[in-house]
Amino acid sequence: MTRPLLLLLALATLTACSARDLCVSRATQDLRVMEGLIAETRATIARGYAIEERTVPAEEFRICTDSEGDERPCWVTVPRLESKPVAVDLEAERRKLASMRAKRDALAREAEAAVQACRAAYPEG
Repeated sequence: MTRPLLLLLALATLTACSARDLCVSRATQDLRVMEGLIAETRATIARGYAIEERTVPAEEFRICTDSEGDERPCWVTVPRLESKPVAVDLEAERRKLASMRAKRDALAREAEAAVQACRAAYPEG
């Protein structure tokens, strides 16, 4: 499946919610996930390091309402996304990228067949 066709399918899923569109969206979901992972791995290789993200608790000052309806200042624990650079084995990342590209090609063939089945099942999309 070519990139323009993949982009067209992604655009179709955003613009309408017909049964055919939902079928196509489901049929191409794994392919879209793999494309995202490939893009992330390419970025890691280009940067020379990965970016690890994790959610950590953070304290935030707010105005809270107590059980009697009175407002008062308070500290609230909220989730915060934290990013940090992480060293990676670039050769391993390149091998992983090659493996993902091969898998993407297989997923593209499967998705193309599934999309054709969607078009046959729902001719008026």
